[in-house]
Order: sequence, then C-alpha cells, then structure tokens
Amino acid sequence: MSLAKPGVSLVEHTERVLDYAHSYLDQNKIALKNTNLDPKQISEAILTACAFHDIGKGCVEFSFDKKGFSHSLASAQIAMASLNESPIKNYILQSILGHHGSRFKDSFSSLEFQRQQATPNPELVNEFKEIKDYVKGHFSIELPDLNLQIPSPRELLKRLCNFFFGAPRDRRLYFLIQGILNLADWSASAKKPLSSASIKLDSRPLRTFQAEASTGKDTIILAPTGRGKSLAALVWTKSTGREKSTLFLPTVTTVEAMYKRYTEEVSDKTGLVHGNIAYYLYSNEGYSEDTRDRIFWMKAFDNPFNVATLDQLLLMSLNWGRWEPKIVNIVNSAVIFDEIHASQPYTFGILLESIKMLKAMGTPVCVMSATLPSYMIQKLKEVLDDPVIVRDYEGESLRRITISHLEDVDPVEETKRQYKKGKKAILCFNTVKKATEAFKTLSDKIPDKDIILYHGRFNLEDRERILSRITGDSPPRIIVATQTIEISLDISYDVLITEAAPIDSLTQRFGRVNREGTTPIGEVMIFPQNENSYSVYNKNLVDKSLGLLKARQTPSGLELREMMEDLLTEIENIEEEISAGKASWQFVREMNFQIYSMSIDQRLADDLIRRIPYKTIEVIPAEFRNNNSGKMQKLGKLVKVPVKDVIGRLEKDDDGFIYAPIIYDPSFGYLGPKEDESSIIEGF
Repeated sequence: MSLAKPGVSLVEHTERVLDYAHSYLDQNKIALKNTNLDPKQISEAILTACAFHDIGKGCVEFSFDKKGFSHSLASAQIAMASLNESPIKNYILQSILGHHGSRFKDSFSSLEFQRQQATPNPELVNEFKEIKDYVKGHFSIELPDLNLQIPSPRELLKRLCNFFFGAPRDRRLYFLIQGILNLADWSASAKKPLSSASIKLDSRPLRTFQAEASTGKDTIILAPTGRGKSLAALVWTKSTGREKSTLFLPTVTTVEAMYKRYTEEVSDKTGLVHGNIAYYLYSNEGYSEDTRDRIFWMKAFDNPFNVATLDQLLLMSLNWGRWEPKIVNIVNSAVIFDEIHASQPYTFGILLESIKMLKAMGTPVCVMSATLPSYMIQKLKEVLDDPVIVRDYEGESLRRITISHLEDVDPVEETKRQYKKGKKAILCFNTVKKATEAFKTLSDKIPDKDIILYHGRFNLEDRERILSRITGDSPPRIIVATQTIEISLDISYDVLITEAAPIDSLTQRFGRVNREGTTPIGEVMIFPQNENSYSVYNKNLVDKSLGLLKARQTPSGLELREMMEDLLTEIENIEEEISAGKASWQFVREMNFQIYSMSIDQRLADDLIRRIPYKTIEVIPAEFRNNNSGKMQKLGKLVKVPVKDVIGRLEKDDDGFIYAPIIYDPSFGYLGPKEDESSIIEGF
C-alpha cells in the first residue's frame, strides 16, 4: 500500500485533499474576468491537480526517511503521461510540480532531478482507480486511467519551460489551481476545519458616515482620525457578503494595534501578518504547542479576519514567496486599505497595479483615510469599479485644535512648562537625533514613570515595551517622539508641541490631540524646522504649510484637507513616480514570466516597493553574539540601523542573524556605531 503520510494511505489522503478543495470551491467568491474558461473547467482542473498531486509517492524510489527523490516531480511526470491534451493541461502540470515547495524559474534544473528515476509500485494502478472512482462518484468528473509510460523529467521540464517562457500566460488560472491545491493539501494533512466567522456589530448607534458605508461595492471612506473608520470598515465588509475580511495597514505598529483590537472586539479568529509574527506572539501571547501552526495559517491569510502590513500584498503581487495560496485567500475576502496616504507616489503606483489584480478577480475593495489627496482619489477611481465616496461631513466640520507658533521658544522648555501645569503632552521631532537629545534633557527633570521616548530605532523587545506603556491604562504624561507617532496610535493628549513639517504629516500629528473632539479644544504648538531635517522634508513645502496654517488658527478637518490640496501644486514628479512604480511592477512580473516565484532575501525586499533615500539593515548588538540566546530572544534584539554605519563590520551566526558593533540603550534606542572597533568579517 502506498502511503502519503506515515500511517495514512495515498488513497485516503488524496480523497481528503479532494474534499477540502471542493469545500474551498464552494466558498469561492472569485469571478475571473476576461477569460475563455468557464468556472466548471477551472474547478475540474483544480480537482484533477489534487487527484494527481501525490501520485509520485506511489513510486518505489519514494521514502519518508531518504531525501533526494522529488515526489512532486514524479507526480507531474505521471500526470503528463495520463492527462488528455487541453489548453489547461500545462497549468495542472506546473501546479503539481510546484505544490511541495520550490517554484522558481530554475527549479528542478539540476542534473540530480533531470536524472531522477520513477518506478511505480505494482499496486499504484489500482490505488489510482479508487481515486478515480471517488472523483466520479463525488464530483461527477471523469479522470483518465493511469498511464505508466512515464516521460523523463527532461521532457516534462522542457514542455513546461517552452510553454511558460514562450508567451505571456494566464497568471490567474495558475494561482487558482496552485493556491487551492496547496490550501487543500495543507488542510488535509493538518485535519483542519475550514475557517469561517460572521461579523457581529455591537448595538451602539452608528454615525451617519458609518451607516452610509454599507454600500456592498467598492468604496472610499474619508473621515478624520478618531471618528470610527474601523467600525465603518466592518459595516462595509458585512454589506459585501464576503465571509472573509483582509485589512492592510502601512506599518507593523498599526497592524499590531489593529490585530489586538480586532481580537478583542471582533473575533478571536483574527490573523496577524507581518515579518515578525513569531516574535509578536511569543512576547504578547506566549509560545504554546499550537503557536507554530497558528503562524503557518496566519501567513497563508487563512483566518476569517486578517490584519496585515501593506508590504505583504505588494510583494505578493510581485510573486514573492509562496504567494499563490495567500492570493487565493485574499481575493476571496473583502479587502480594506487604511492610511495609504502615507505611501510614496512610487509605492502608490505599485499599489494601483495590485488593486487592478484584485479587481480582475472580482474582489470588493474599500479604501479609508483621514488625509487622502485628490490625485490618489482620482487614480483609485480609475482602477476601482465606480466606487462610492463616503465622507464624514460632521467630523470634517469639527475644530478640535488651536494652533500657535513658537518662534523664539525652546520646545523642550515649553514641554516642561506644560508638564508642570499638569498637562499630557507630545513633543514631536522630524529626526531621531533631535528627539533623543530632547528626551535626554527632559528625563533629567521628569520622573521615568511620566516620560518615554518613541522612534523607529528601537529593537523589537523595547518597541513592544514602549507601545504597551503608551497605549496602556497608565500612559506616560510626556511622549517624546518622531513622525512614528503619526499613524494609528489610538491615543489622545492635551498638547502637541511639534517641529514644522508638511501639512499632511502635521495633520496626522494633530490627530493625537483631542482625538475624539469631545473635550475643550486641544493645543498645538509648532516650532521652526531644524536644519538637520531638510533631508527629511523639503523646506519649501514646510514653509508653504506654515503659511497656510498661520492663516487659520483653529482649522476644521475640511480646511486641513483644502490646505493639503493647495500644497500638492508644490510637489514635483507625482505622475512620473506613479508611472515608475507601475513600470517596476510590470518589469518584475515579466522577469518571472508571470507565474514563477521571485527569489530575494527579505532584507532586500523593501527596495522593490519604495524609494529609499538611505539603506538600513536589521542587526543585533555585537555583545549578544555569544550569549546562547534562542531564536525568539534574538528576534527581540533586532534593531534597524543605517547600512553606512556598519558596512564591513558585520557578522552572521548559524541562524542567519546579523551582528554589528553598535551602541544601543533600552531607553534611547540606537545611538550609533562603536567607532573603536573595525573588525571586517569574511564571508559576508
């Protein structure tokens, strides 16, 4: 008897995979556009791939103990011999070939694979007959008999290369077959029930714009911070009729905050997807026996509710990693994008192409923002299906802040004064250097329990600790921060003392003061831009922003939007950068012939989807190199630093973690390289 898993027969496992695939197809909301294939043909192709995917395990050479024999290659060889010729056959063969791992352009190109021998067991014909009868009886599909006149690996690979390298092929058809085969195979192996959950909205009354979000179609929601866009998104999701929801946010911090909120308020079946899921779960929820499985399914976007960084989708659209099953789950959900205004025009161009990909599969899309510029709205209208624009007119009319300008006043001294008055204050700078200097000065005068520093140069361990304090029940009265404070921190302070910046950044910072608009007007004090931040924000844009704000001391949300629109005329090359992003997206897709996975180190993936003025790298301080920490502890020590600070001074351990001689402090974060060390490590 051929075995698919230890103790599980090939027939039993294959039948289970077929059942899971059929269930996925029953839940399928995908609507392929512009294709000559009908849903019945696609469903038959998927189930056929499932029937053949493990047939290579019925070969004499297959063993659970010995490596070196690819059962997926043998399965594809047998399927090539057995299946009738059809326009869809090569997609089935490619999916079978790639179902167990590698699916790059050069996969299976080594002589080891090309010389592989596959000798079917004597009982394989009868075992496949059982599978064939099962498929006919349960799904009314007539599979061919098994043909054991097997072509060589070279013949199979030549056929597939000629087909997929020769002309653009149907990427959507391929990832449906490959993706559902993967999901069904994994679910059958884990004996995992298909995930499902319904959205249960609480009984609190909805604001007008939240109720209007129940459109059942593509929607753009415009509402100020703190007005309940997240609830509006749930209302919208419920109106689409989709059983799954996927929310994309711009940063790890925003994703983790929303994951916690969804888990507490929406469903405990919420998934978290970003580059350091394992560490987050380890540090916040503990590491239990089922954590590894939870992470696996979270990465596959298989939960009913998923919260992920935007980078995950952008890289998947470029075929990064095991993208096919993830895309299947995403296109089957209602997809929400929040705060995409933070994207560079170049990244926005890649996002537009990614949204077009979703829309080609019939996926409903909602975009939300407090500060979405008009050029983004116009571009989104071009790729969405006649979207409804929902605006929070009531929220836009609120005047939640009073602005003053500090010309000759030290912002650090002003922060001390506000503290002595009993106020909760945020002091915000445009650079880590200035924020750190201010924190050093203030922390000498203010007790540790009342002050904290927050910027992007802390390691994972300390970032978790800092965010827990900021968003906890007893937050510090003073936060010294950089622009990391701008996005999706659900906090509300009395006073904001901020360095001058462009109006869109300032508007986001304003959202951390008097957030609900239910208290007396919050105070905002703007001090002049420091010269060391000219490389961060264009001085002319900052000066124009200040001029606009000085004309309106208590601006409403609508007036802030109008000011941002005025400023857009000063920004150069928006169209060119959007076009460059689109062109890069197309180039990478064509380089991988639409269907093959992209092979790139995660540390370099960021370069593909955004313009980066200077390169950074995640490292661990060198003093932790030999302390025998486990992987989770090492993850917690990772901190992002400029490459220029550590180039030529890096060391990699057996787990792939990189170490560098840097100065790091848990309260201040990264402080710079250790200048007295200059070891150059070979082999890096």
